Amino acid sequence: MADTTAPIAGGKRQEIIDQAYKLFYDGGFHATGVDAVMAGTGISKRTLYKYFPSKEHLIEAVLEHYGSGVEASLFGPALARSDDPRRQILAIFDVRRELMESSRCLGCLAMKAAQEYRGRHAGIEETGRRSSQMIEDRLEALCAKAGLARARETARQIALVLQGAVLTSQMRGDTEVFPDAKAVVQKLLD
Repeated sequence: MADTTAPIAGGKRQEIIDQAYKLFYDGGFHATGVDAVMAGTGISKRTLYKYFPSKEHLIEAVLEHYGSGVEASLFGPALARSDDPRRQILAIFDVRRELMESSRCLGCLAMKAAQEYRGRHAGIEETGRRSSQMIEDRLEALCAKAGLARARETARQIALVLQGAVLTSQMRGDTEVFPDAKAVVQKLLD
C-alpha cells in the first residue's frame, strides 16, 4: 500500500520492472503499453519477453516489487516512531498520509491492479489480494502485541479504515481524511 518504493539495483530485469512501475503508477495498467516500457529502458521486445512472457507477467512482477516496498516505506517508519504498538498502528496513518502527499495522492498500486484486472487475470488479482492480506497480517501482529482480545477482527477493521482513507484521498486529490480515519482507529484501540 505504499507508493514510494525505491528502485532496486538488479540488472536488466529490475530496470524493466522499475520503468514499468513508474509508468503503470502514473498511467494505469491498461493504458500503458509495453512499447512505453521499452522506450524508457532502451530494450527490444525480444528482451522484454525474455524476462516477462506477457504484459501480465510484467504487471505481476511490478506488484511483487511494490509489495516488498510496503515494509520499508510504510511499516518501517511507523514502527520507528514509537515502542508502543497502539501508537505504531496510529503512526501508520501519519506515514501513509505523508507517502500520499509526496506522490500526488496516487493511492495503492495493488488495489488499482486488483480493480483493473478483476475477473480478467487471476494472477494479478491474487497478487493484489496478497498485498492487502499482508497489511492485515502486519496489523494483526501489532494488535496482538498491544494485547487486544480480538486482534484479527480489529486488524481487519483497521485495514478497512486505512484502505478507505487511501481511496478517498486518491479520489479527492488531498489527504484531509487521514486525521478522521486515525480518530476512528483510536476509538477501535480504546
